[in-house]
Amino acid sequence: MESKIKNISIHLPNGTIGKEYSVSFHLPIDSIADVKLLGTDDLGLTFSLADDGTCTLSGIPTQRGDFTLILRYRAADSDHASELLIPIAFNPDPRSLWVSKPVPDNIPFPKSDEDSGYVCVSEFDGMRQKDIVAASKRGRSHAQDGKPRDDDFRISFNPQNGWYVLAVADGAGSAKYSREGSRIACEVSESYCKDTLAERGDILEEDVKKYFAEKTQESLQPVVAKVHEVLFKAAIESYKAILKRKDECGGAAMVKDFSTTLLLAICRKFSFGWFVASFGVGDGVIAIYDKDSDAVRLLNEPDGGEFAGQTRFLTMESIFRDRPRMRLSIVPDFTALMLMTDGLTDPFFETDANLAKKDKWDALWTDITKTVDLTDDNEAAKDQLLNWLDFWSPGNHDDRTIALLY
Repeated sequence: MESKIKNISIHLPNGTIGKEYSVSFHLPIDSIADVKLLGTDDLGLTFSLADDGTCTLSGIPTQRGDFTLILRYRAADSDHASELLIPIAFNPDPRSLWVSKPVPDNIPFPKSDEDSGYVCVSEFDGMRQKDIVAASKRGRSHAQDGKPRDDDFRISFNPQNGWYVLAVADGAGSAKYSREGSRIACEVSESYCKDTLAERGDILEEDVKKYFAEKTQESLQPVVAKVHEVLFKAAIESYKAILKRKDECGGAAMVKDFSTTLLLAICRKFSFGWFVASFGVGDGVIAIYDKDSDAVRLLNEPDGGEFAGQTRFLTMESIFRDRPRMRLSIVPDFTALMLMTDGLTDPFFETDANLAKKDKWDALWTDITKTVDLTDDNEAAKDQLLNWLDFWSPGNHDDRTIALLY
């Protein structure tokens, strides 16, 4: 009878510490007795044996490394105990291998490791409005090396005229002052849009109303021209501000040291729906997402190929003439206007081609709303969104920044 158990080969799969582990195997219970599995307690595991000989080993492993469990039993026709050695291994949780090193105190242009913001808007012009939430977190790859966060954002709502402004930027990891470039890009572009719309937004509003009523090419042209005066010039002013900062560094910096992308959007609610205009340079994405629609409306064309590749930056003067970078849209309503850096598009969409797939956006929205309460007047959403940004995605450890108008 002992040969019956000796001939059984028990192979246990590897597990990961901190993650639920469960495996079953079968023993010839009619041929053996007094079965025990030794060495499980120290590993955080529990062993059980059912009447039909089904064995279950489960629990949450607490130790990493290679171990040997001892299956002790007695053949039914013997008084002597026998043992079978069973190897088992537990890998470390990949997250535990990452360390978070502080950024040196003496670096130029210091920036916090994370940031979040929330703008609550209840009503304007007798119409219910949407709120804005945004969050930005230093990536694990930066934390591992003690490098600062390169992403940035700015969000605002003007209660005097009803205009929203959202800006998100991703500083190039290879550029030594890109964290400052992204800050300048967001700060200057958001401020320029807000100030310009405060001064001349009423004229744009009338043009938008006229275009919606007539829907002609002639009525569209004034809208395009005035949006150009807001968004395109905001990007140019950001570029100029970066050049100025470079000059302030003397000969210690070049403009490419401040390389950054820029995603910029302005938005306003009208009686007939929402008007959204955008400007984009670099990777990342701007999109109008409606969970009840069959498609997503993309408001920029990422500067990259179908797979990850060389992107374009605001600091490249040629981007202002290489191709159209503005888009306009009028929609009755939407679930969220989203702006996000490639630290989020890479894990959720993988390729630029997938940005057009509605099911990918549905999966992203479901993942966000599992932990972020995107209801009206919930200021806690900014902390919830910041925590959500810490999600685990193998191979994706870049800075992550997202802004949502919802």
